[in-house]
Amino acid sequence: MIKMLVVTAGLVAGAAFVAPQLLERGQTPPAALSARPAAPTAPAASDGGVLTLRAGPDGHYRTEALISGRRVPVLVDTGASVVALSYEQGQALGLVAGGDRFDVTVSTANGQVGAKRVVLRDVRLGSIIVRDVAALVLTRGAMDGNLLGMSFLSRLRRMEANAGRLTLER
Repeated sequence: MIKMLVVTAGLVAGAAFVAPQLLERGQTPPAALSARPAAPTAPAASDGGVLTLRAGPDGHYRTEALISGRRVPVLVDTGASVVALSYEQGQALGLVAGGDRFDVTVSTANGQVGAKRVVLRDVRLGSIIVRDVAALVLTRGAMDGNLLGMSFLSRLRRMEANAGRLTLER
């Protein structure tokens, strides 16, 4: 748990420099596309929705997202500038391969961690869909879980925490 918090703190610092560059380019790197064929997507008008999550015993909000059609456990983290995926999850999603370069440096309390920039075709929580989400895949062993950061959350209309519940609305 402490390792994830330390990595989160580093992502806030390091990813603040990465996210604007990704968003300015407005391009989807070829490696960011899922290896699976694209599933038909609904029109943008149906991308809205509301989802309420309950906090776990530790006060954190955990859920399962669909990233490019694949189930991914995530921790909702407003302190993370971007969606951050473990190496293993990035590999399972077809976002990284053995020869890839992890040329983004993220500073954490445990030191520098390498990461690879990717753009996720779509991230879905319940009925909420956000397309073309900037993300980072960290090097092997740098992080155990996956963080749903502000590159997803900032594109929602509303995010409200109250009495152990987090309501997200697109």
